[in-house]
Amino acid sequence: MLKGELAISGRLLVGLQWSGNYPEETQFLMKRGSRCEVNGYFRIMSGARVGLAPGAVLSLGSGYINNEARITCMRRISIGENVAIGPYFKARDDDGHSISGAKDSAGIRIGDNVWIGMNVTVLKGVTIGDGAIIAAGAVVTKDIPSGMLAAGTPARPIRKAEWT
Repeated sequence: MLKGELAISGRLLVGLQWSGNYPEETQFLMKRGSRCEVNGYFRIMSGARVGLAPGAVLSLGSGYINNEARITCMRRISIGENVAIGPYFKARDDDGHSISGAKDSAGIRIGDNVWIGMNVTVLKGVTIGDGAIIAAGAVVTKDIPSGMLAAGTPARPIRKAEWT
C-alpha cells in the first residue's frame, strides 16, 4: 500500500523472483508523509517486507536486495549505487521501543559498491563505507570503514576487502 511519495528517476522492481524459486508474498508499505527515492535500477526480490513510517525517507541507488528482506525505515535509510544484498537481510533505523524513556532512532547509510552477505542485520546509526564487504551472519552495530571486510556479532573490520 502506497500512501507516501515515490520519487523515481530510475526504476524500482518489487517482488521479483529468481528463476526456479517459488513465489512469496512481498509487502511495500509507505505511510503518509514518507518518501522513497529511486535513483538507478533497483530490485527488491520476493518475500521482502519494507515499511516506511510517516516522515521517513528510503533512498535507493542501484543494485538489489535478495529474498526475505526486512527493512523498517522510521527516519532515513540510504542504499548507494551497485549494491548487492544477500537473502534474509534486516535493516532497522529505530529501536521500536523505549528502555530509558526515550525511543531512539538514527539513520542508516550503505555506500556504493557494497556487498552484504546472507542473514546480515544492520542496526540504527550505522554507515557502511564504499567498497565494504559484510560477511554472512554479521550484526552491524557500528560504522564499517570503506574498503573493509567486516564479520562477526557484532561486526568488526577484519581486513581489507578484496574484490575479484
